[in-house]
Amino acid sequence: MTRRPGVLFDLVFSALAVLAAVPLWLVQHPPIEDLPQHLAAIRVLHDFHDPALHFARYFELHLGRIQYLAYYLAADLLAYLSGVIVANKLLVSAAIIATPYAMRAFLRALGRDERLALFVLPLTWNAHLVLGFLNFIAAIPLALAGLALAVNLRLRWSLRRAVLLAVVSVVTFYTHVVPFGFLGIGAALVGVEAFDRKLFRREAIWSTARRWLPLIPAIVAVAVWFKTAPAGQSTLTAALGKAAAGGPQPKYAAWLDSLRQAPDWLTNVLVVKADDKLLVGWALLVMLAIGLGAGARDTDRASPEDDVLRGTLTRRLAWLAPLAAFFYFITPTGYGWIWPINARFPLLALLFLVPVLPAQRRLAGWLVFAGVVAISALSFNAVGWAFQRFEKDEVGQLDTAIEQIPKGARVAGLIFNSGSGYVRFTPFLHAVAWYQATRGGAVMFTFADFPESPFSFREDNRPPRVRPRWEWEPQRVDPARDLGWYQYVLVRGGPGRIAQEQNVYRRIWRSPRWSVYKRIRGAQAP
Repeated sequence: MTRRPGVLFDLVFSALAVLAAVPLWLVQHPPIEDLPQHLAAIRVLHDFHDPALHFARYFELHLGRIQYLAYYLAADLLAYLSGVIVANKLLVSAAIIATPYAMRAFLRALGRDERLALFVLPLTWNAHLVLGFLNFIAAIPLALAGLALAVNLRLRWSLRRAVLLAVVSVVTFYTHVVPFGFLGIGAALVGVEAFDRKLFRREAIWSTARRWLPLIPAIVAVAVWFKTAPAGQSTLTAALGKAAAGGPQPKYAAWLDSLRQAPDWLTNVLVVKADDKLLVGWALLVMLAIGLGAGARDTDRASPEDDVLRGTLTRRLAWLAPLAAFFYFITPTGYGWIWPINARFPLLALLFLVPVLPAQRRLAGWLVFAGVVAISALSFNAVGWAFQRFEKDEVGQLDTAIEQIPKGARVAGLIFNSGSGYVRFTPFLHAVAWYQATRGGAVMFTFADFPESPFSFREDNRPPRVRPRWEWEPQRVDPARDLGWYQYVLVRGGPGRIAQEQNVYRRIWRSPRWSVYKRIRGAQAP
C-alpha cells in the first residue's frame, strides 16, 4: 500500500473540492442550460397537490417509468428542508465535491497514489455540467465509489460490503445509465477470479459468482426498465445503433469530426479562451506525471499478496479509459430525443485514466500536483467570474418579469436571444421554466413530453404537441395560431410576431431584456 498523504494535503484537497462548487452559490441563476427544467420537474414532484400551483390540473406523475428517479427523489426530500432551488444547488454541490473524494477512495482501494485524485478537479466545470446534464454528473461519483467498493470486496469479501455495493449500484443506475454501465463493467472485471484456465475450476466459478451477486438487483432494474419504459426501449435501440420501425434514425459523426469536437465535451465551457488553455495545461501535467513517475514504485517494500492483487485489478480496470474512448467514436451522436450519446464518453475516458497514472516521486510529484492545484484554482476563478458577469449583465429583471404572472398560469416562452457573452451553449433557452419552478403552472418549452420526465401532460388538459426544435426557432411560432392554450408569454429579445398581434395579446410589462404578454382574446379557461 502507498503511504497516505499528510494533513496539509488533506486540507488543500478539501479546500479545492469545496471551491469547485462555489460558482453555483455566487449567483441566483447559474447559467446552466437545462437547470430550469430540472428545477421545474422537482417543483412539480414536491408540490404536486398544492392547489395554488395547479400542477394536478395539467400533469400526471410517472415515477415508475423513469430512470432518473434517484436524483429527483433526493432533491424532493432536500426541498422539505431548504426549498427547491437551494435543494438542487446542494445536490449538485454534493456531486461536485464527492467526485474527487470518490476518485480518492478508488485510488486507495487499488493501492495507488491518492494524490492523483487532484487531476479530477480541473475537469469539474465541463460541458455536461454547464449543459445541465445533472443526472449524469451526479452518477459519476456514485460509479467511482461503487468501483472502490468492488475492489475492496475483491480483497476482503464481507456481507456488509456486498450489500453496500448492491445499494450503490442500484442508486447509480437510477441516477444515470452511462456511469452505471462502467460501474457494472468494472465490477464484473474485478470480480473475475482469474483470466486463465483456473477460471473454469469450481472454486473459481463460485468465487466469481459470489462477487457478482451484488450486481443482480441493478441488473434486474435495468432489465425491467428496458422492457417496460419507453425511455429504456429508446435507449437500448440507440445503444445498439439501430432504428426502430418508422421511428427516429441514429445520427453519427465522422471520426475526424468527433476527434476535433472532443475538447468541446470537456472543459470548453466559457466564451473566453482561458478554459482551452487550462485543458492544454492539464494534458501537459498528465504527460509530465507519466514521464516523471515512470518506473516509480507504489511501495518501498516487497509487495504482499494484497498488493499483487491490487496490481492485477488496476491492469484490468485500465481498460475502462480506452473503452470509453472507443465508445465515443462508435456510438451515435443522438437518437430522437436522446442527445448527446457519444459525447458522454470523453470525460469518462479522462477520469478513468487517472487511476492508471504512475505513482509520483516525492519532489517531482509535489511539483506536478502544485501545477494541478494552480490549474484548478484558475478554472474555478474563471467560471465564478463568468457566472457573476452573466448574472449582473445578462439575466436582467427575469424574476420581476415572472412576478407579473399569477401563480399556476399557463406560460409560453419565446426566447429569441438564448445565448450568453460569457458562457457557452444557450443558458436562456429554458428560461421560461424558471416560472414553473417558482410559481407553478405549465410552461412551453418543457421536458414534460419526453419519456425521461417524471411527469407528463394530462391528455384531457394539455397544449398542442410541438414540432422538434420548437424552442430553438421562436421566429417560426405564430402566436395567434400556436399559443392558444397559453395565458401568458414570456419573451426575451424579439419580440417577433407577437408584437403584431395586438388584438390577441397585450404587453403588460417590459424591460430592456424581457417582456410579458397576456392573451386577451381566445384564452382558454384555467
